[in-house]
Amino acid sequence: MSRWSETLDALMRERGRALYGYAFVLTGDAADADDLLQDALVRAFKRGRGPEDVAAAHAYVKRAIQTAFIDTHRRTSVRPRRDGRDADRVLQDPTTASTTRDALHEAVLSLPPRERACIVMRYFDGLASPAIAEELGISAGTVRGYLTSAIEKLRRTHGDFGLDPTDAVEGGDEHVVITSKGGAR
Repeated sequence: MSRWSETLDALMRERGRALYGYAFVLTGDAADADDLLQDALVRAFKRGRGPEDVAAAHAYVKRAIQTAFIDTHRRTSVRPRRDGRDADRVLQDPTTASTTRDALHEAVLSLPPRERACIVMRYFDGLASPAIAEELGISAGTVRGYLTSAIEKLRRTHGDFGLDPTDAVEGGDEHVVITSKGGAR
């Protein structure tokens, strides 16, 4: 067995659930999360080589998940278009949901792909805007813009979850962390 194959086996054994959970948080659907994870693994190991240590492979596959998620939504030309009226609709108080975390996760799924990716990276991964910018290959100011826009949309449509885009500059010690619901397959 080749070194990359051993790394892939170890990665899935040790961190497969975490990678799947990350894909699930982005997609909100088990089947889509499976597809996204598989696409990321193919991207990472398609040439019969890849990172040779599990930590590097984990980071590489996680980055591939982010990229594949954004690319999939960017390329999809036949998708339902959002009606601007949805942005003005206010839903019921999120505290009536079973938990605030579940309500927040549902709300995050309503965001466009770039905003969703920035929110997930900020509040799921705990990354500051410069780190998110580096991961996505965009400026930190653009990241802050996506975060601000996403948080405003969430407040308008789903209520206030206590998210603050200004804490993303340095990383902030106190912020909401989104966790995946049912991350196990």
